[in-house]
Amino acid sequence: MTLIPDMNGEAAVVTGAASGLGRATAVKLAEAGANLCLVDLNKAGLQETSGLLSGAGVEVILHPADLSDPDACKPAVDAAVERFGRLDALCNIAGLIRFANSPQMPREDWDRTIAVNLTAPFLLSQAAIPHLLETEGAIVNCSSTAAFVGEAYAAAYCASKAGLLQMTKAMAM
Repeated sequence: MTLIPDMNGEAAVVTGAASGLGRATAVKLAEAGANLCLVDLNKAGLQETSGLLSGAGVEVILHPADLSDPDACKPAVDAAVERFGRLDALCNIAGLIRFANSPQMPREDWDRTIAVNLTAPFLLSQAAIPHLLETEGAIVNCSSTAAFVGEAYAAAYCASKAGLLQMTKAMAM
């Protein structure tokens, strides 16, 4: 028994696909037959992930993007829909953590963490939802235990993951 359904011929956008959970998500979706649009700031990591998928028999497009830039979100979804003609899954896996004692945390670190971990999933979801409604697709948002339990020196990360959890619940209603 597999936890991932047959996705042969379906299409997914995976953020954070250059490493870690994003890469692992891309591998599993490819094994299930999904064509993939891989999104990450790390171009070399995207190439490595693409290499891992070369024998999977699926189409893979690489979409390097800095998701802290709000204008980078919709084009990632558009690239997938343009190439594959459909969208069946959006996997918001990209995440960022900056450690600092709150009084010393640079505002730029706070803003970038919130942008990548919370704003980008919202904007990507906004762009994806019309296409996902057509295919009865799904959004997967990757949060963290930090959404429930605070971590020292990680105020922005904890706030962003708690926000992502609540955003996910609100969008599902």
